Amino acid sequence: MNRWKQARWPFVAFVLIEVVIFGSGSAVTKFAYDSITPLWCLVMRFGLATLVFALFFGRRIMARLRTVRPGVWLPAALGMAVSYLCCNVALDLTTATNVGFLVALPVVFAPLLATVAERTRYPRAIIPFQVAVAAGLYLLCSQGGSLAFGPGELMALGSSVALAVALVWGKQALAALDAVTVAGTQIAVAFALCLGCALVFDEPVDIAAVQPVAWGIIAFLALLSTCLTFFLQSVALDRLTSTTVSLLLTGEPVFTALFAYWWLGETLSPMGLAGAALIVATVIAATYVDGRSSAPAKAPAMAAVPKRRVVAPRLLVRPQRAKDRLAA
Repeated sequence: MNRWKQARWPFVAFVLIEVVIFGSGSAVTKFAYDSITPLWCLVMRFGLATLVFALFFGRRIMARLRTVRPGVWLPAALGMAVSYLCCNVALDLTTATNVGFLVALPVVFAPLLATVAERTRYPRAIIPFQVAVAAGLYLLCSQGGSLAFGPGELMALGSSVALAVALVWGKQALAALDAVTVAGTQIAVAFALCLGCALVFDEPVDIAAVQPVAWGIIAFLALLSTCLTFFLQSVALDRLTSTTVSLLLTGEPVFTALFAYWWLGETLSPMGLAGAALIVATVIAATYVDGRSSAPAKAPAMAAVPKRRVVAPRLLVRPQRAKDRLAA
């Protein structure tokens, strides 16, 4: 059991599972927008996810939260809520492929935020991987040699910055709370924020007009793309650095582009294929290098100590008293 906890590969696998689910969710969400607006889709999604977490972990989460200040978990929860809010609005304004590109940029922002929050040096070793990933993302999502940038892309970029905040401060929250509590607070705060925005900026939702396909997508997004992925991300952050997690998350646009090609007919050019290959290769290399650098050093072999001859201790004999000698 201890050997499993010390290994890195299960936690890397958790993030990769999250990436595949996120990629499919980004593409399939567009089908739900045919009968429900992005804001109300988020409300339904996070409302259902909050209900699930409250039923299974409500008492446990409340007990944990009583032991810490709100400042421990609130920054990460707000960051995650803003990230999802901006991402889903962006999906309604631009292509899923472009959203996948910009949302995957926490790899650029997370190391910088980590140096500020944790007061550490900027990890210079990650810079070549950041450059390679950014180049791969550009190739993956560029259109005719240039990336279109509009309101949707701006919202997606804001989502990326907010996600970096969630990763960095989520890592700090896990020092005081468990993964279930951190994930639960993020889901609940996202529900509250999306509900407030929907009530202020959107018209009331017509439940009867929501198609069965949209309800199925909302259930998928709530149970798998929210409950499961939030939990997996929190567990992975408890073992991996926020920089490593942000690097692994750059694989999301690859799966987003793949699912968007299958389901939405968004084509992937040869340049895009080259970008996807570059991203995958960079993520694999960076994960390998980070794993070697974070592996505990082996204890040096103990030098042979020459054996010493063991000498039996001498018994201390108390000298006879003069009286005893006379008696003898």
